[in-house]
Amino acid sequence: MVKIRLMRQGNKHRPFYRVVVAKSLAGRNSAAVEILGQYNPLIKGETGLRLKTDRALYWLMNGAQPTETAAYLLKRAGVLEEFFKARPNAKAKYKFLDKRSAAMSKESVVEPVAVATPAAEPVAVKEEAPVVAEEATAEAPTAEAPTE
Repeated sequence: MVKIRLMRQGNKHRPFYRVVVAKSLAGRNSAAVEILGQYNPLIKGETGLRLKTDRALYWLMNGAQPTETAAYLLKRAGVLEEFFKARPNAKAKYKFLDKRSAAMSKESVVEPVAVATPAAEPVAVKEEAPVVAEEATAEAPTAEAPTE
């Protein structure tokens, strides 16, 4: 079986990768059957990935299995969309490409503090007794200052 995977190139701390078709039992940097393109993770955007899309589609149609990282790159290049149009049943094997993981789809056990009190229930406000400050001051005897 052959796989579409990445072959590491570049210096220490400055990697770039070749997207290659290689035998599944061969080592990471061993001989490749065909070089499909290059991927530079240090360059953001479309310029970081150069790929021969026609050859990648050819290998997918002939049974090559991409690794997870290579599948993400093929999806970004648009090769997997064409592959799924030709073979819709193959989409079941690529469920990992869906960004929603099983952990994200389940509700959390721990509720945030802001969500703890549902907005549907009205918050009961305690009514305070009316302030009777004026009556209390009227009833209290006022002390007059003695005049000498």
